[in-house]
Amino acid sequence: MEFSLLRFLSASLAVLVAAACTPATEDAPAGADVATPRNPFFGAWEVTHARIAPWWKGPGEEPAADPGFTRFTLQADASSGPPLLTCDDPQYSTNIMPARSLFQGNLPDPAIDAAALGFRSPDITVLSFTCQSGTADISVDFAMLDDGQILLGLDNVIYTFQRTGS
Repeated sequence: MEFSLLRFLSASLAVLVAAACTPATEDAPAGADVATPRNPFFGAWEVTHARIAPWWKGPGEEPAADPGFTRFTLQADASSGPPLLTCDDPQYSTNIMPARSLFQGNLPDPAIDAAALGFRSPDITVLSFTCQSGTADISVDFAMLDDGQILLGLDNVIYTFQRTGS
């Protein structure tokens, strides 16, 4: 008889534990949202300045900033701005990388060049943006200086962008 009572109590406890661990979707309040972390790269960005990349040594004509590359917006489901960054289905990934990996490893003296560009930490947050649109397959990396500034190296020019909105 003690064995039966023990078995009954164990079975009852197992049912209670299973019920407690099962999500109660029917009991969730209407409109309840799960918190989603905000991507620090999402929002509107505007160019503040552009400079020749430190790896460019010639020969040929000195690189110049693209005059159409002044403003863009990155969002989870789309991006807009110059044709290069306009995408209906962008893919993003973020990484932490050292200065020697910035701009595809092209900085001649990574520690000195990164500091001259404004990076204060050896660990730099980088967003990789990719988009397949028609026949185009685009991939660029944005390096974050701080919450309000990002850099993009493109065609031997380094663009600095400042956040203008969310």
